[in-house]
Amino acid sequence: MAEYGEEQGPYPMRVQVLPGSRAESLYYQAARRHGDERIDSEALAPGVSPSPEDDLIFRGGKSVPQMGFQNIYLGRSSDFASDDIESIDDAITRAMRDPGLTNVIRQYFPGEQLSCDVAESIVLEEARPDEMDEPAVQAKIIELFDRRLLLGSDHDRTLFNLVLPPGTVLRLDDASSLDGLGGYHGSVHFFRGGERKTLYYSANVYSELRGVVKQGIPVFDASWMNVVATLYHELIEFQTDPDVGDAIRENDRRFIGWNSPFGQEIGDQRISANRLEEVFKRVVTQPGSKRIPVQLMYSNAVHGAEGPIDQPH
Repeated sequence: MAEYGEEQGPYPMRVQVLPGSRAESLYYQAARRHGDERIDSEALAPGVSPSPEDDLIFRGGKSVPQMGFQNIYLGRSSDFASDDIESIDDAITRAMRDPGLTNVIRQYFPGEQLSCDVAESIVLEEARPDEMDEPAVQAKIIELFDRRLLLGSDHDRTLFNLVLPPGTVLRLDDASSLDGLGGYHGSVHFFRGGERKTLYYSANVYSELRGVVKQGIPVFDASWMNVVATLYHELIEFQTDPDVGDAIRENDRRFIGWNSPFGQEIGDQRISANRLEEVFKRVVTQPGSKRIPVQLMYSNAVHGAEGPIDQPH
């Protein structure tokens, strides 16, 4: 796990983890070890209840009101179940553009207009990796840049989502998707043509149950729905806290956009404090009143998870 100076406040989180899992334990141990405030055990109790102590604080770092994303599917089309890719692309696009869900997020962007551009997704049509750690994720993102496969009009505000195929294990530090890790986001810096480039990425597990083997966070019966919930988690955390990776690398909380007094991002506390079925929901989106799977995000206005609302706070 990356070093982080205690003088910088609570250890920043940037992961989606299963409650009660080894992955959760690793990251909450880091939060306790580096935090300047203790984690209240009551905040980790099952059930949804207001918890104002978890309200998000703006730390002064970057946020991305006008954002974009591109889904990049590792492996081959044949690695995924029929219609999975189409279903994932449609649902996450609807989630990021739904007025009701967006109304919840507007409270973190006072006076700003929110928007989300969607680049065409791609399937790499290459051999499925058995596992990927963060150096491999970063190397893949740079490789895709060099191959000119990364789209989006402005890479500085675009999240490139690597969607792992079924069976591929994701790792981050000492945690893995076999321990309850669902995904994470970060950034990578490199030079091309004498210029410093920055790319933002997320790595997303194909969460499912295979016999007795649990991958990631398998909440919904249909595995593609679990992928959508993870993507939504990572996209909203990118929108509100894109440079958390730099905060960890540089030991500097000033890179942080929004997080809680305990270092948790907008999607972290809600998983840890509640039963999964209270946090992962199928919600009605517009246009067409279509139901899609998402993970509900933390709302300062209600001090807890909040679903779609008709008007912003």
